[in-house]
Amino acid sequence: MHRHPLATTPTRSLAALAAERQFSAMTYRPKFLVLLGLVLIVPLLAPASATAQDDPCKAVLAPVRARYAPDRRVAVFDVTCAQRGAQLVIKGDVDQGNARRDIVVAMEAAKLGTVVDSIRVLPDPALADVPFGIVKVSVGNVRSNPAHSAELATQVMMGMVVKVLKKQGDWYYIQCPDRYLGWLEGAAMHLTRQAGADAWQNGPRVIMTAYFGVVRTTPDTTSLPVSDAVPGVLFKAGAARGRWRAVETPDGRKGFIESRLVADYAKWKATRLLTAQTVEQTAKRFIGVPYLWGGTSPKGMDCSGFTKTVFRLNGMELNRDANQQAQMGVDVSTGDDMRQLSKGDLLFFGQKASAERLERITHVGIYLQDKQIIHTPGGSGVRIDSFDPTAPNYNEGLVKSLVRARRIITPAHPVQP
Repeated sequence: MHRHPLATTPTRSLAALAAERQFSAMTYRPKFLVLLGLVLIVPLLAPASATAQDDPCKAVLAPVRARYAPDRRVAVFDVTCAQRGAQLVIKGDVDQGNARRDIVVAMEAAKLGTVVDSIRVLPDPALADVPFGIVKVSVGNVRSNPAHSAELATQVMMGMVVKVLKKQGDWYYIQCPDRYLGWLEGAAMHLTRQAGADAWQNGPRVIMTAYFGVVRTTPDTTSLPVSDAVPGVLFKAGAARGRWRAVETPDGRKGFIESRLVADYAKWKATRLLTAQTVEQTAKRFIGVPYLWGGTSPKGMDCSGFTKTVFRLNGMELNRDANQQAQMGVDVSTGDDMRQLSKGDLLFFGQKASAERLERITHVGIYLQDKQIIHTPGGSGVRIDSFDPTAPNYNEGLVKSLVRARRIITPAHPVQP
């Protein structure tokens, strides 16, 4: 994944990621402070010519990047320039043809040299036969770089259809349904054409609604497993057999799962009603799930992965990261006594904007009622904390770092009485 200074774009820089996902009692680990110090000091030691302001090529690219990829977590704009004598070679990747055109036009107008256009527009034409992938493992780990050792950026669930943009080794650069970008190992998905993706999405499917389940080779609890399943996983639906349901994974593996663990997807989706009560019920199901940087499943969640999963299971797809979610819904005043807050509101934490610094969102949780919040602070997993200093689960760090609240459950998604 691409990292950029938070002061210039709303993307997840190293510091923002560490703050958001390793949040614990609103303090940073000492090791992170050392790293942050280095990040801040090194640019000061670099020669002035290395800065974007003094690099003509970067200066020309900047406004085009801002137009087409203001948030590079969800848009591709990886372009560099190299001077080769009288030639200016522009290379890299973008995900919009118009971006490529405007880059070339801007460079030619800047007269920095004879422009040689080596920009690739994704998806890579070499992947024209397989522009989509259907996730075939219960939880697919999307990395920031094409390696198992790379940072976990997010997760995708079995049955999700992702866009395949380019390939490196055994890894594919993908765009998730929420537009988030990252690298997924090819073995974790079934590659397909548009027709295959359409057939999967339009065909009969069941969704896993229980906390955990196992698809087995025969309809009994002693047979070998075919796959595990967690909430949100999708299977191709087959016939019922007693208390079991025949299912098939996106890559064609067949088996049986207990009928009580799944629901017809079309009916399930049509009956989703985003309410304060359903959000609370879903959120509390995950109490105790461990914290996992980049996680969005019961196998592990970070703070925004938790809120995202809760709302997804109630029919709404939130943006991936906390500062992205902070742009959704409508503002709600937190006030001194929190009386204006409603159950299901999202609360955001970090540092408020001032004359000297920008607002910085590093954490998110779901407001319940009576000054309580359910969230996933780093290290402890999903839990309920309180803003009430008399409560045994009072969290002073939350009180001090509360920035603002957003209401996602609006009249378009009514709250039941």
